[in-house]
Amino acid sequence: MSKAACMNLPEGYQLYKHIDFSKDGQVLRSICIWSITAALAMIVPMLFCHPITAAFDMPPGKIIFCMCAMVAGMAVYLFLHEGVHGIFIRLFTGDSASFGFEIKKGMAYAFTKWFLKKIPYIVIAAAPVVIWGIILAIMLGDVEESTFWYLYAIQIFNVTGAAGDLYVIFEVVRMPEEVMVQDNGTAMDFYLPADFREK
Repeated sequence: MSKAACMNLPEGYQLYKHIDFSKDGQVLRSICIWSITAALAMIVPMLFCHPITAAFDMPPGKIIFCMCAMVAGMAVYLFLHEGVHGIFIRLFTGDSASFGFEIKKGMAYAFTKWFLKKIPYIVIAAAPVVIWGIILAIMLGDVEESTFWYLYAIQIFNVTGAAGDLYVIFEVVRMPEEVMVQDNGTAMDFYLPADFREK
């Protein structure tokens, strides 16, 4: 048994909460609202520092190239995002992550059958947005003004695309330290000792 995770639910634990992104409309609405709010919070202030007109102040051929590169970058980012989840799952469990994709929902995900403790689970959930956020921020510091918004769009995608991760982190942070989490990618089960309220 790993100090961060275990294959079997510890004795005396019971289901405390269940979240299903693929079925819970209220959760999906919350995530969508957060994504839109985060996107606006990232875009509006930046417009005063980097006029968006600069993104179109270049030959049409270069604009098309930059747009294609932006879309390709977002597609590659999806794999990189889930890859980081997978690396940290491996780090904490010693086992390889599994990966999935729901075309109808547009959801890519990494998951494991292991039960994870609170802090390791938060680290796994937060790792992609933090790591790629830092890398993209460094890249944005040394990019031409004309190509800034094309790269910044990937940074926005990084933050808004992690809305589901951030939603779950917010939920887990408020749970007792004893919580164990099993995440199958689109749904999460949270377990606590049957007598945790008495502590």
